[in-house]
Amino acid sequence: MTSGWQPFEVTSLATAVVCGVSLVGLDSRPRSVAAAMPNLLEQIWAVGLIVAGVAGLCGVAWQGQLATALGVELGALLGFGSVTGMYAIAVFVIAGRPGIAAGLFIAALAVSSWWRCVQIVRDLHRLARAQELRHKIEVPMPVEGAARDPSSAP
Repeated sequence: MTSGWQPFEVTSLATAVVCGVSLVGLDSRPRSVAAAMPNLLEQIWAVGLIVAGVAGLCGVAWQGQLATALGVELGALLGFGSVTGMYAIAVFVIAGRPGIAAGLFIAALAVSSWWRCVQIVRDLHRLARAQELRHKIEVPMPVEGAARDPSSAP
């Protein structure tokens, strides 16, 4: 299982919260975002950073069921990958060749988020299989030739 505190993931999600709060609080957007996205999409993008960051950190720190924690983390990272991917596309489209380095750097965050999503899906499948096996082991199997009616047993 690849669950637990992933330093790169935690740092990225915490940074997303800080960036999202500063974007919303200062009502200021990067020029590439302002030029590439309609106003409503800009706002969704900024709030998406906050929501994905907070949800992801909650999923990582979740003390309850592992499947729930992984599910929350998965949803948050899908959102985080989407908003960072949106930003990378905006940088590529607006900045052109001068923005290749910055765009690739941001795109790497999106790819790493989706890579972690694949790991989480694998973990959820492993967890489901383990639960299924556990359930099969805990269910008593009838013994051949044993009395079926407890009142007829000697």
